[in-house]
Amino acid sequence: MQTLHDTDIRILRAMQSAGGLTVAEIAERVGISQSACSRRIANLEAEGVIRGRQTVLDAKKLGYGTLIIVRIKLHAHDTKLLDAFKKAVRDIPEIQIALLVLGDFDYYLRIMVRDIEHYQRLLQGNLVSLPGIREMQSSVILEVVKDTDVVPI
Repeated sequence: MQTLHDTDIRILRAMQSAGGLTVAEIAERVGISQSACSRRIANLEAEGVIRGRQTVLDAKKLGYGTLIIVRIKLHAHDTKLLDAFKKAVRDIPEIQIALLVLGDFDYYLRIMVRDIEHYQRLLQGNLVSLPGIREMQSSVILEVVKDTDVVPI
């Protein structure tokens, strides 16, 4: 873990709380000059602490109203199969998150689709042909209680 100065942590908190803040607004919230804030942000980006900036879209307003969690067991765990599975998963845009986990299943996928019919087409056209699948279980998300990418610093 990288040790950060308190000022850097305050900058990161400000940036996480409102992604569209200007450097001047961040500097004002943190209590430092705009040039010092700009240098610190550039350093945090160069060190990889800040990996990027993005705009968060409202999925429902864009017609994507259904989230699915898919649990997958693979029939083997050799490197070639795992690499093929990971590549195939990365190529499916509806898969938002793919997690390798310990436990009863090997992977958890969070999938965003327009509706159940969209998921059925994705399942039949893509998911069932993913490399190495032994078992797959799907659950429709009824309500998202919390969804955040905020790092608790």
